[in-house]
Amino acid sequence: MPLPYSLPTTSQSAIIPPMSYNPYIAGNPTTGPQFVGRDDILRQVERFLQNSHENALVLYGQRRIGKTSILLQLEQALEANQQYTPVYFDLQDRAGKPLPEVLYELAQRIAHKVNQPPPNREQFDPAGRYFQETLAL
Repeated sequence: MPLPYSLPTTSQSAIIPPMSYNPYIAGNPTTGPQFVGRDDILRQVERFLQNSHENALVLYGQRRIGKTSILLQLEQALEANQQYTPVYFDLQDRAGKPLPEVLYELAQRIAHKVNQPPPNREQFDPAGRYFQETLAL
């Protein structure tokens, strides 16, 4: 496959066509056609999910490198597949909240995703037992 630009010789500089946008620019998470270059990670996650012996997956990396974009794209891909019901839940602004509140918010998100009535807030205990017994796999 030919390269989209000419390699320089000793007497000339490279001629590289301008891009209409930089897909790796820092900003809001991207999804859909703007999401590029991470298909390998999505394939790895999908293979991981097919292994019934695995029950935890960690996606880590430096700030602003696209972790949220990967998670949102993965959510869309898994929903389209209809084999899984992914639930995206951002913990970034919840660090100062008590555990029962965070678990209640997560349970609300899960209930909404699976078309179930929301849980009763008072059932969420500080140790997280109710969440673990009723919602955790």
